Amino acid sequence: MRLKKHVPLFESTLKHVVARPLLSSRCGRCRYATSSAAYPENIAVLGGGISGLASAHFVAKEFPKSKITIYEANKEAGGWIRSRKVDVPGGSVLFEYGPRTLRPTPSSKPTGQLIQDLGLASDVIVTRRDAPGATNRYIYYPDRLVKLPSPPGLPSLRSLIELFRSGAADGVFSALTEPWWPRRDPSLTDESVGAFISRRVDKRVAQNLVSAVYHGIYAGDIWKLSVKTLMPLLWQHEGRSGSIAKGMHDIDADFSKPDRRTLWHPYDLASAKAMHDIEIESGLKTTLDEASVYSFKGGLQQLVHKLKQNLEKNKNVDIKLDSPVQSFKMVPKSAERVKVVAGHKAKETTKNFDLVISTLRHKPLTEYVTVMTVNLYFSQPNLIPVQGFGYLIPQSVPLEQNPERALGVIFDSDAISGQDTAPGTKLTVMLGGHWWSDWPGHPSEAEGLEMARSVIERHLGITAEPAASHARLWPDCIPQYTVGYEDRLKEFATSARNEFKGRVRLVGNQYNGVGVNDCVGGAWLMARGLRNGGWRQRSCGLDRALDERPWVVDYAASYSKPLPEADAKAEEKA
Repeated sequence: MRLKKHVPLFESTLKHVVARPLLSSRCGRCRYATSSAAYPENIAVLGGGISGLASAHFVAKEFPKSKITIYEANKEAGGWIRSRKVDVPGGSVLFEYGPRTLRPTPSSKPTGQLIQDLGLASDVIVTRRDAPGATNRYIYYPDRLVKLPSPPGLPSLRSLIELFRSGAADGVFSALTEPWWPRRDPSLTDESVGAFISRRVDKRVAQNLVSAVYHGIYAGDIWKLSVKTLMPLLWQHEGRSGSIAKGMHDIDADFSKPDRRTLWHPYDLASAKAMHDIEIESGLKTTLDEASVYSFKGGLQQLVHKLKQNLEKNKNVDIKLDSPVQSFKMVPKSAERVKVVAGHKAKETTKNFDLVISTLRHKPLTEYVTVMTVNLYFSQPNLIPVQGFGYLIPQSVPLEQNPERALGVIFDSDAISGQDTAPGTKLTVMLGGHWWSDWPGHPSEAEGLEMARSVIERHLGITAEPAASHARLWPDCIPQYTVGYEDRLKEFATSARNEFKGRVRLVGNQYNGVGVNDCVGGAWLMARGLRNGGWRQRSCGLDRALDERPWVVDYAASYSKPLPEADAKAEEKA
């Protein structure tokens, strides 16, 4: 998914505090056999977005004899991933209406596996780690672009001076006193990201920097999003040691080591180790290792198209488009089959399945926000005054500088290259998100285009007429992991496990994280958990939410390393 269901502007900025929640597979304490069949004869996949298609792909590999039926409500599969070639003077350009790039990380190996399975390695295009599109990222505050320090290496003195002169970095030195702030009240079970950063560091840091990052990933409000879910490591450090800094120091005081120890939830650690099973061919691995971000020559939808084509070639897979799921429930007097009713009212079909994989949303679990993406192409090159990936707009920017309620702007010309045949300047403006949650209506596409042009004129000084443009509204596209999310998820997981007795597994961006890599990774882990009889166990795929084991210490960079015996004993004692 998907705009991702969202569009991540800066998916890895502050990646040490932004977590991918809740990957799905099996939990040892949820295993109750209900059948002796060797494999599920009939499997339904509900939803044909990236989560559903990836689930079908990986499950088909696990069970090549199973019949798989995919139900998709829309006439086109792929969810929020949309790539379109647009003819312009001198050639063509590619517009991404939803997500546009992927980021290679240790947890994204299932995406690499998928690319390899589909034979797409030769179509991968990358933005190298040393390219301006990788190293230069900005925020707009309060009325100008401010460059953020970017690894590798130390930021330049000039960039630091500009950062502090703008006021964007106000309050950051409060982090030096964080170890002496009182720990949270033991009765506090969750709080917002904004409240946590304000309490442990400074409210200005939350408003000026952190809110911008979360605009890029979730289009969300840091005063509503859950810190326990989205910054679980920092939350755990404070809970264990009374301080983030003290917690990190207590676990590993040598910050110079490339392979430092860190805290892990046992389920996440097992999932990370499981990904060592994935072997990426050396050529593709080298390509991804060199990338800050990557995409495909035909855009991100090339992955979806190839995935769909590959499934269609499988005689055991049936993809039913324009076939919304009306309901799914256990067959009466059966503990082993699920009845799925799908299709439009006049042409409903009913079929029983041994296993159902659902990517459909559970509305009470999360709120959603609406985002509009506006793609703009100008025939004139180098219209943007700086080079880089783009910029985000924090919540602290005054209304007169952002009356359109934009979230940020991606400099597509720099962010990824190799998809266009015409020179010029290409960018994408993101509007809305949580800012529009209280609006009685949303702008039309024509109004959105005017709003986007107003943003780039005020912020970037671009007044030229675009040679091509496109505005797309994505209603309710990004789930919001708000305060109390984990408690709600646990309650829902318990209910789903008890109701469906292991015959329904849940994956998707409501559970696995809002990024494309998160959705593919969740699908891979779900499918892996079905092997060796796992599909017959009493799980709903949300076992991480039901796993109450305490967090453990292990290595951050090398998941295969065991904890040294002395450290293990010390950890056990603690």
